[in-house]
Amino acid sequence: MNMGNCLTTTTVEFNPRFRSDKVIINGKEVNADKKNRVLRIMDIIRDRSGVVWCVKVVSRSNFPADAGIASSASAFSALALAGSVAAGQELSQKDLSILARLGSGSASRSVVDGFAEWLKGKDNGSSYAEQIAAPDFWDLVDIVAVVEKGEKKKSSTEGHAVATSSPFYKTRQKLLSQRIREMKKTLLRKNLKKFGELLEEEAVELHVIAMTSTPPVFYWNKGTMEVINKLRQWREEGIQAYFTMDAGPNVHVICRSADSSRLNRKLKSIPEVYFTITNKASVGSLLSPKHLF
Repeated sequence: MNMGNCLTTTTVEFNPRFRSDKVIINGKEVNADKKNRVLRIMDIIRDRSGVVWCVKVVSRSNFPADAGIASSASAFSALALAGSVAAGQELSQKDLSILARLGSGSASRSVVDGFAEWLKGKDNGSSYAEQIAAPDFWDLVDIVAVVEKGEKKKSSTEGHAVATSSPFYKTRQKLLSQRIREMKKTLLRKNLKKFGELLEEEAVELHVIAMTSTPPVFYWNKGTMEVINKLRQWREEGIQAYFTMDAGPNVHVICRSADSSRLNRKLKSIPEVYFTITNKASVGSLLSPKHLF
């Protein structure tokens, strides 16, 4: 589900006057590892377009990065669109999704409007995202309960690298295809109870894999558990709301729009919650007339 208030704005320019490639994220030039991730996409664009000039990339997000709120999904979908247009290329949504995926797998979905599925595919050309439903199909809200503002201690890439060492990894692989089919079915039927149960089952299983890897990766903190326990309590009181998580401690609370204001107030009352970000389903990557430089 693309989130309407977790936004990344990116400006890209190729220019013969530039003497070196420059990447600035949230006001700072990035380290070599992050710069190389960005330039990998820029190099692909240069090779395809024939552009030989150096590039300047300036990007800014309005939510914490590397904290389990899918910042790489937002960032690389923006980068793929901005970079390709800056090089004079107009890519189809499919090709843009493939390009964004080369920076971050989850970015393939952020290209698409509303609710999207990343297709596994058999090769580079068949692994991309496509729409399941439009943004206004279902009045779901994703309230991000931020319980950790800083960068997580282990990146998603590091977590992926050790995930296969978990004794439960192969079992998870066997379950995923059926779970994806069930998720799509419950989404299209707007069955929030079943949808939420599947969300929570998937989130817990993901983190069990992380916790049982060698070495183990622990993303949850006290705030994570406080939010989860409160949600279980509030459901007993009649509020339909469910949690899910990326590879990080922050919790995404999924509910109907009608319940979002009350839930937002309740979440903000939890001492471990620094702040919340309320999101409705949104369009995917799009061009803006406003530039960062």
